[in-house]
Amino acid sequence: MRQIGRNHSWIGPFVDCWLDMEDPSLEMTRKWIQSLSDGTSAGRHEVETFTSRGIQLVKAHKGLLLCDLIIRSGFLDENGNWHVSAIATLVDILANFASYTLTSCYQVTVDFSISYYSTAKVQEEVEIEAKVVGRKDDLTSVIVEVKKKQNGELIALGKLWTAVAKKDSRHQASKL
Repeated sequence: MRQIGRNHSWIGPFVDCWLDMEDPSLEMTRKWIQSLSDGTSAGRHEVETFTSRGIQLVKAHKGLLLCDLIIRSGFLDENGNWHVSAIATLVDILANFASYTLTSCYQVTVDFSISYYSTAKVQEEVEIEAKVVGRKDDLTSVIVEVKKKQNGELIALGKLWTAVAKKDSRHQASKL
């Protein structure tokens, strides 16, 4: 494991990121987060790319991702708070990435529960930690905490189960 930081131009937004560069699943996750951050994510839905723009990977280990994000004006509700749908989208994305770091397989969310405790305003910095807390066969349980970086106040807590996305040979695509 080594630290990568500001003086490396190829890192992009990844400041003081702790990452095991020898692990292919962590390297792939870093690349995905970087592409979401800079808006170049091919094959992702626009809402995922827009919601995640500017995200910074701080730490990546097997089963653990820690990211920072400064709230932008694009996803605010009528009261000027970070919109709950943007929070939920980000929680879902990072839970699946955290699962991928353990399985090296694409994941789909099969159960999603989120509780909201506080709000964040534009230009506030938040910290998002996605942590795998359990595994059973092809299922992975992930907890995602979203907190205000300044004071650690909990904004949202997501509890998700993800599953390995498999292509079942018994089911064929429609020929319509």
